[in-house]
Amino acid sequence: MRARTPRRLLARPEDVHCLLFHAFCLGAYGLAFWLWLHPEDAGLSSLPARLAFVAGASFLLGWISGIDVGVNFHNHAHRRVFRRPWLNRWMARTWTFSGGWPALFWEYAHVTVHHANLLGERDWTLPHRRPDGSFENIYRYLLCHWPWRYGRHLWADIRAGRLPWASAWREFGWFLLFWSVPFWIDPWMGVWLWALPHWLANCVTMGSGMYVQHAGCVPRSGVAPVRHSNGFLSRFFNRTMFNIGYHVEHHDHPGVHWADLPAFHDERRDELIAAGAHFVPYGYYGAARRLATLRDPDAALREFTADHAPGCEPPASQAESA
Repeated sequence: MRARTPRRLLARPEDVHCLLFHAFCLGAYGLAFWLWLHPEDAGLSSLPARLAFVAGASFLLGWISGIDVGVNFHNHAHRRVFRRPWLNRWMARTWTFSGGWPALFWEYAHVTVHHANLLGERDWTLPHRRPDGSFENIYRYLLCHWPWRYGRHLWADIRAGRLPWASAWREFGWFLLFWSVPFWIDPWMGVWLWALPHWLANCVTMGSGMYVQHAGCVPRSGVAPVRHSNGFLSRFFNRTMFNIGYHVEHHDHPGVHWADLPAFHDERRDELIAAGAHFVPYGYYGAARRLATLRDPDAALREFTADHAPGCEPPASQAESA
């Protein structure tokens, strides 16, 4: 892959995987639209068949859209994929619209708000805090954060000048132009196979990831320098999710390329564990499943944040699960 990728086009050869995943995501939407628009050929003539198709397709499209924006574009927001600025600008515009976001807004929320104010008062991307300092229930966060809280805070930051007015409206205009295309073709298709997957992408895929990344964590300080994030060491999860599980390292060194994070983690693992870093031997999905209990969410949080054996590798059966 390194030998075949033109270095003058991509900043790093490994980023071709990011572009391929995005192309796959758009192709999946195109296939779903074609099936909807050709019900006789697709066997979707009856109402029950269409309902079953929407239920399955919207969930799968939402799942990959959440990865495409929350993980894949996330890497582009920190380190540009292309060498040329105009390519990066237009790639971003045609990237996040398939996840329900203008690129500038998502990048601002993640880099300027979240990374720069991690777990602080101005980090409005994370769950609200209870009086005891713990996060609100995961279900409340999933249902409330997007688009309601995000929209309110983005509007407030635009009015306050923290997010430049002219840039915000220009990029929002490009977003609306691209995002509205499915509704021009078929409004109901736009609702069930476009808007609904984007709600699932943000509220389920990205929302649960944001929650588990920092659940039970505290702001960076001299006493707790690395308890600001949780690390997820499932090999299968990281190999299929652009190494997003190395989240402690990512927040301390956001300029490290996603392809370098496993080696970067191995070099600093003992040091991080000695400083109190919290690592678990599974991925985001396993963490969200553990934290989503309705019987005793506080006990689930305590179990999740409990210290694991330093440096231990999960069993093979567990390492290959997310």
